[in-house]
Amino acid sequence: MKNHPFELRVGILGCPSRPSVAWNVENLERLKTLGFNTMQLNIAWGYRPADEPLTLEDVIELPTEFQHLQSERPVPIRSDRSPERSAQRKADLKERIRLCRQVGMRTIFHFGAPNNAFYDPNFINYIKGQMAHCLLDGKTQEYYTRLLEAFAAEYPGVDDVLMYTYDQDAWLCNEFGECPVCGGVPLHERVPVFVNQMAETWQRLNPAGRLWWEPWELSAGQVLQSVERLNPACAGLSLHTNIAEAQTTIVADRWFKNTVALAQGRGIPVIGENFLGSASEEVEPYTHLAHPLVILRLLRAAAQVEGVIGIKEYYGLLPDQADPNLSAVGLFLHDPQVSDDSALVKLAQPYGAAAEKMEHFWRLTSEAMELFPWDSSWFIREIGKSEPVHAMSAAFLRGYCAETPSWLSTRDAIFMKVNNDEPNPWMLEDVQLRCEIAARRFQSALEIGRAALGQAPAESAQAEFLARNLEDLQGFIQRAYAYVYHIRASNLAALLRKKLEQGQPLPPRWLEELLAVMQADQANQGVAEPMGSAIQLLQQDVAAFLAAYYLPTENNISKGYFSLTSR
Repeated sequence: MKNHPFELRVGILGCPSRPSVAWNVENLERLKTLGFNTMQLNIAWGYRPADEPLTLEDVIELPTEFQHLQSERPVPIRSDRSPERSAQRKADLKERIRLCRQVGMRTIFHFGAPNNAFYDPNFINYIKGQMAHCLLDGKTQEYYTRLLEAFAAEYPGVDDVLMYTYDQDAWLCNEFGECPVCGGVPLHERVPVFVNQMAETWQRLNPAGRLWWEPWELSAGQVLQSVERLNPACAGLSLHTNIAEAQTTIVADRWFKNTVALAQGRGIPVIGENFLGSASEEVEPYTHLAHPLVILRLLRAAAQVEGVIGIKEYYGLLPDQADPNLSAVGLFLHDPQVSDDSALVKLAQPYGAAAEKMEHFWRLTSEAMELFPWDSSWFIREIGKSEPVHAMSAAFLRGYCAETPSWLSTRDAIFMKVNNDEPNPWMLEDVQLRCEIAARRFQSALEIGRAALGQAPAESAQAEFLARNLEDLQGFIQRAYAYVYHIRASNLAALLRKKLEQGQPLPPRWLEELLAVMQADQANQGVAEPMGSAIQLLQQDVAAFLAAYYLPTENNISKGYFSLTSR
């Protein structure tokens, strides 16, 4: 491994789950002490938590002399457009730039372009026709050039910019759709031209800066072809560390290595993006789940890919809490050779008499995170939003698939479920078994953590974090077991139903197991119903029970999108 693997170490202050973290010298200095040297100036998340900027249009207006470049179909700007809020958003950005300058950190502003407002009803144009901002319409490229010029003039302290061309309200015409100018023109021929123009514009405006492009939502092939068309003098790549998503446990896949190798061959620098703190999209809204060995392994994997010159937080960091994951990042950035054992000893020191227990605790939580089936479906992430009192229909695996090149190609090969077809019993069982083995380790960790909390220094930041960690961990365990019990009961009910339909005797062992699973499920849910009535019917009339419960039905999303097994 290289002695100093990451030239750029990019942090984000605050996160979508907790965007209110103060932008002040203290928090920036904490991140700088850990080893971060660059700050993303905005959280830049799709649903705009706390009305954070997401597009250039959020913080700058097109100069009067260029107003003619506005689209004939103006795109809604989804930030709060009141004069007071617009002025505050601009003032906040300028203050963040000033603070970064004060503590000696570089700055990156993150935006999506061209803005085509995903949530606008006209998004259907992505599939059927021309987007409002079409890259080949003869206006969009100059429009964004002028907007970037105005941005640079208004915010001279911004060093680099990070541009998404999908998501972040940025969407592109579909070459297989009905756009009259983009039809039949491959994305890998259109997008690099736009990226290069924006990168060359930024270099002209700020010769010491660079435009980083995140080719998010492009297929693997489109990304690889695009890399060969980028201008290495001014464009860089900021890549999720796998083609499917930012995932702490799946890092540096073949796509990432191939893309970095192509970029390195052309002299294009690459930053790897992932979750570095205890808050992440995977566990949202939990903010205190610590698994520091996962973070160390993530950083090592990214650093070992020749050509990666930086690491970047993807979701957001909370430096005002005693986060062991974030502390592990600091250990690695100061010593890339740090071992797991050495890191755990250092991380555990502030816990005093509880240090040895904390080492054991983190080994178990890290192992459990890696065992959990994050690849089963995009909807297994944001697990804190899952409803433990699941639906009483047959267990399901909800798939996600957006109308983007990546989802309709490469990601179909990464996630087990990208559609809402009826899952095979073996697929269900696979998720059940992996959830169960992870939950058992989380449960063991929980017990050790509770013992450690009694020995940790009272009223310390570490004890406060650990107490919240145990609360979040309990919630994670409850949701993992809800999936386990729901799936196993559904598969058992299907087996019994088949026997009943065939007129064969019902094996007592299956009935005994189904009852035990449902009783465990009821205890896990912590409420009497709806499981109580189902258990009573099972004990009274098996045929009636099988006609009423754990039956396949429509995907009605009755418990919310992120209750993976509930229809």
